Amino acid sequence: MTIYQDQMFNLGGAAVTSLTSMNAGTTATVNPYFAQLDGKLLKIDLFINPQAATSLAQNGRFEMSQSNWSPNILRYPFTGFGLATAPQVIGGNLLQITYPVDQEVRTSWGITGQVIYFFSPVTPNLVVEGTFSG
Repeated sequence: MTIYQDQMFNLGGAAVTSLTSMNAGTTATVNPYFAQLDGKLLKIDLFINPQAATSLAQNGRFEMSQSNWSPNILRYPFTGFGLATAPQVIGGNLLQITYPVDQEVRTSWGITGQVIYFFSPVTPNLVVEGTFSG
């Protein structure tokens, strides 16, 4: 069995206040993410950070969907950060939130990622990394 990590989604600078599709992997293009190997998605890590001192993201929700999963929509709330004046985030530390997933993945099954921020967000970034077994 191989354990590997991969960047599944990203969305930077978009102050989205309605559920919005994310870019696949490391691209700047909205698309589903496809696993590198058939196996399982064990967990995800959400990395939330600001772009500028005036950035703001109090909280939000990340969602993944895949029609072969049961349930086929997984929802993950997260807390963000206030105004990003120094030190950024929480005492200068990285804001990383981990959630267990344990869902089957296949290289032919596209996974859709979406995000929404609440309470007037300004230029937040969200990167989603998955840990897989294959």
